[in-house]
Amino acid sequence: MKKTKLITFIILFITLLSYGQDLKRDDLIGKWKVTNIKGEFPPMPHKQQKIMDSLRKAFKESTFEFKSDNNFNFNIDFIEIGEMMKEVHWKYIPEKSIILIQDWKDKETEKSGLMEILVTKQFEKIFFTLSESPFTLEVKKTSYNNG
Repeated sequence: MKKTKLITFIILFITLLSYGQDLKRDDLIGKWKVTNIKGEFPPMPHKQQKIMDSLRKAFKESTFEFKSDNNFNFNIDFIEIGEMMKEVHWKYIPEKSIILIQDWKDKETEKSGLMEILVTKQFEKIFFTLSESPFTLEVKKTSYNNG
């Protein structure tokens, strides 16, 4: 019985340590490079699978840039996504640990519009989970940006 309580306490303690690390808006400012990617698309026809494999590769080589003036750039070598993710607005909602990517016209709202990113920090690693894809991206800040 004591062993079970100890194991439960250790698991609870580790969970609190890994999820209890709040990020602030200023922590996000800068350029983030994807270092690892988790998640898979469900099985699909070969032609679509090839496109999804290209998309996965593009995510693996992408960067996210959050500027202090709320400009956002998602640098990805996938034309359908990359072009619409240049010079758009980003907003961090700390209570939900969510970054909303929006058109500038929507900046006063909580309307996502373009992309929603769940941000988590686990054992000093940062993860971006994209709401419209099956991917969780491990990211690392490569530069700080003030403007």
